[in-house]
Amino acid sequence: MKKLCASFFVLGLLTTSAFAGDHVDVQKKPDSKDIIQSTSLTIYKDAALVQQVRSFAATENSHSFKGIPNSVLQESFMMVPLSQENGFEITEFGLTPDEGNHSDLTAHLSLNKTAETSLKQLQLFYLFKNLEWRINYTLHFSPNYETVKLNAWIEIDNSSGIAFPKSQVQFIDRLVPVSFLALNPLEQNDKLPGNNEIQTQEYSHAYVLADSVDIPAQGVKRISWANSQTIKAKQDFRLFVGGHYLDDMEGKNAYPTTETWISFQNIKEQNQLGSPLPQGDATLYRTDEKGGIEVLGKAAIPHTATGQDVSVKIPQTQAEKSSTNAQDGQALQNLETVLEQTEFKKLGEKITEAGYRLALKNKGNQPITIRVTLDLPKSEWTITRENISHQQNGDQQVFWTIQVGANSSIDLKYRIRLILA
Repeated sequence: MKKLCASFFVLGLLTTSAFAGDHVDVQKKPDSKDIIQSTSLTIYKDAALVQQVRSFAATENSHSFKGIPNSVLQESFMMVPLSQENGFEITEFGLTPDEGNHSDLTAHLSLNKTAETSLKQLQLFYLFKNLEWRINYTLHFSPNYETVKLNAWIEIDNSSGIAFPKSQVQFIDRLVPVSFLALNPLEQNDKLPGNNEIQTQEYSHAYVLADSVDIPAQGVKRISWANSQTIKAKQDFRLFVGGHYLDDMEGKNAYPTTETWISFQNIKEQNQLGSPLPQGDATLYRTDEKGGIEVLGKAAIPHTATGQDVSVKIPQTQAEKSSTNAQDGQALQNLETVLEQTEFKKLGEKITEAGYRLALKNKGNQPITIRVTLDLPKSEWTITRENISHQQNGDQQVFWTIQVGANSSIDLKYRIRLILA
């Protein structure tokens, strides 16, 4: 399945008719007087937005059409007549259960035009529950972790009971950014799972399928998002000093754990990737020295744009095995870490400044290179002093690459000022 690049969207853009695009092949309903001309779906993590163009030939002051999920958020329902030249308006509408299908509602329209035989067009869109999406990755490493194979499948989970054939689909990686207390006209006390407060986030990643898909009324549909063989990978050791270490440590030392990471590039030319990768979980495998398949565990993959590195943390129980040779694994075990907060000051109501000393001691006979990573909150920050120059990865992460010689020690000293939002 071909994909388009991910971009940033606001909810207002998602509800326009532009995403519906040109009319696709006509989808006929059992009632020939009601034809679905196009369907577009924007699927969030907890609900979905459907946009349809329907045509019908009403010969009376009313018309009814089926195919509305009973999980529709009734207050989100909107209809726009497109056949203005024929002069018709919708004066009333209602939703009632379909006696033959408990998952289906029928929409009843009252029109202000009588005995009109010409075809009318109607655009409608609404939010509904029970259509969700997720992505699952599988990564298969070579014995020495120099290469990796990747599969990524987007799963569309439909339990709404309504099929959506030949639909244009895009996926949004967050919850619906609104709060609805009465989601179901038949279940007024229902609430949107995990989203009972208004969301303030305006932007998020969107992933668009270039080709239309058929979504069945029930079940999970899996669509290939990425499939690549023999990707070159590299290993490095990382130590994270952000998060709660940025708070007042009250004179207590910390002992951050050194982690093993495997990285590869999300590029099209060599890796056959090149599409943005959504945030999701990965199952990790490795071919062992005897040719068997070893299960390493699970890891998280963040949103990774085209051209960026995909970095995967190997579970701690597999850290020693994840090194490219036995000497690296032994070196990892021989590394001692101590993080000391040398000073913590409040310079204002939302301004803090803290100094740190990270002591790295290598008790082994082999040098080891460590990437010390500092993840920062979404606020203004400044590193005011440091004894080793840092590099920056995006707006909220800096890191130092430090080589610790055999049977030696080295200290990283830095001072950081935060202005919290």
